[in-house]
Amino acid sequence: MKNVQDFVVLIWLTAAAGMLRAADRPGEMVEVGRQATTRSVFTLREKREVRVEAGSTKQETGADVVTATTRYVQRVNLVRRLLNADSEEMQVREFAKECVNFTGQAPPPNETAPLLGKTLRTRKKGGRWDYNLHQGRPTAEEAQSLADLAFAADLLEILPLGIGTGMRKPGDHWKLETATPGGKDRGWVVPDSLETTFVSLEVKPDGPHATFAIEGKFHMERPMSLNARMEVTFTATVVRRFSDMLDVETKATGKFLASAQGAGPKREKILLSYDYPFTLVRTQAVERK
Repeated sequence: MKNVQDFVVLIWLTAAAGMLRAADRPGEMVEVGRQATTRSVFTLREKREVRVEAGSTKQETGADVVTATTRYVQRVNLVRRLLNADSEEMQVREFAKECVNFTGQAPPPNETAPLLGKTLRTRKKGGRWDYNLHQGRPTAEEAQSLADLAFAADLLEILPLGIGTGMRKPGDHWKLETATPGGKDRGWVVPDSLETTFVSLEVKPDGPHATFAIEGKFHMERPMSLNARMEVTFTATVVRRFSDMLDVETKATGKFLASAQGAGPKREKILLSYDYPFTLVRTQAVERK
């Protein structure tokens, strides 16, 4: 067993040395990403905040039009135990959410924390993430928050899709080549455009880190099974550690546009439209025991 362990360590050190040598030569081609594979069990700490400070929500009921300013916050601190490429167990160390519509002066913050302290089970089913409580049945508020987390996880996968896999060098610029999907592709993130620039490669104590700039646009029909359509445009900066291909820092700004249709108490048609400029900040780190 000792010989096997020594061999594994030797292979890792050799690979790391190769990446360091490549990082010392700015024009060197390096592998920017790999296809997801079954991983050994390890634990990540993820902190993430999505914020809309002054969004616009409009409701139209016939000739009656009401417009409000929207403030939205989702802030999480998760300890994620990655079991394999498609399933995780996580502890919710922080969970804060707020969505408030107002006219005039903004009200004071009124955040709720429905999943705080809960243990969650997540699994990718049919290409999309599904979040559930590890034990018990969720309340209505918890179920909505679980759906929000799954929705955010699906949307965030657009960033590694933009980086892709294969060999690149600093200064390279590329576009995602995707086949045009057929039909409505309901509930799926559909990229309209993704352009990525390999900005820089820096050697840090824990290995080479690459910085990527990504600009993109994507849409979704019937998000979260709602009678709606959403469209997102964004610019993002992603810092990826090459030793484990972990995106350790992500910052994004953009605009979320959506339109939806519903019915009032007298079955009158209600049209809703949303225009939300947003910011997103996320960090990920291997959780040390």
